[in-house]
Amino acid sequence: MTACNGRPQAALCGALLVALVAASAQAQSIPPPPKLSTVGSELGSDFKYLINNVSEDAIDIATSPLHIKDTESWVSNPRFYLIVGGSLAVFGGAFALDKVMKANLRSMSSSDATLLQDVSYDSVSVGTGLMYAWGLYSGDARARHYAITAGEGAGVATLADIGIKAAFGRLRPRQSSSHLAFFDGGASFVSGDVTPMFALATGVSEYFDNRWYVATPVYSLALLDGFGRMGHNAHWFSDVVGAALLGTGTTELLLWMHKRHEMDPHRFKIFAVSAPTPTTAQGNVMPTGMGFAFAW
Repeated sequence: MTACNGRPQAALCGALLVALVAASAQAQSIPPPPKLSTVGSELGSDFKYLINNVSEDAIDIATSPLHIKDTESWVSNPRFYLIVGGSLAVFGGAFALDKVMKANLRSMSSSDATLLQDVSYDSVSVGTGLMYAWGLYSGDARARHYAITAGEGAGVATLADIGIKAAFGRLRPRQSSSHLAFFDGGASFVSGDVTPMFALATGVSEYFDNRWYVATPVYSLALLDGFGRMGHNAHWFSDVVGAALLGTGTTELLLWMHKRHEMDPHRFKIFAVSAPTPTTAQGNVMPTGMGFAFAW
């Protein structure tokens, strides 16, 4: 076996690692190839899934203040406060290590830093794409939906990252020797490169129920991008950890919201969702007509 010593070869090895781990974790027989008509139908269904959920996500976020006192609201859920407290503790620890990490990574060459970023980008992106492709091949709608949600999470988190950068204005390590240089017109906090990598990695890990032999490699590959950015002296360690928390949290939130959408049929939907065909004593009866429902 040849060593993965070149940039393209190393990136390919990273992508293959995700694919091999995911394939072994799937642990099921390979189905026969799907028909083109079936693939077309699934692609159409996935497009409707994406559009419906994006619109419902926007409604949920816009109307969330109206439900802040609901019994099922995040405010009344103790787990929410545990997650927030744990995230703040992790970020605080990373903030304390900012200068230590900078001192240990300052000797990294530019080529090595770029290599780490390339491996991270290619492996996590290809791994997510392969999960969707497997969903098409095997007819696994859950795999496709998790990949779609991970992609949405990457996009939403990236948009949020732009706002966070503008709000905090932190200077990059190459612009200031102080990691306290906030509100100074910078764009270091949080890393816009790392955020989507962790959003995608979370979708892959969650699809496999966060089993350690999937979660460990996929999150490690996402973190390589952070080390590459620090090697370029473009981010502090807390920028990377903050981006990881943002990307992971966004995808986790969207997965939770999408599951709630599926359980509530009385929602506004741009595309109609087919109802199951009822069975009667006379046989199967196909429902006809049109329905519209909207619920806050």
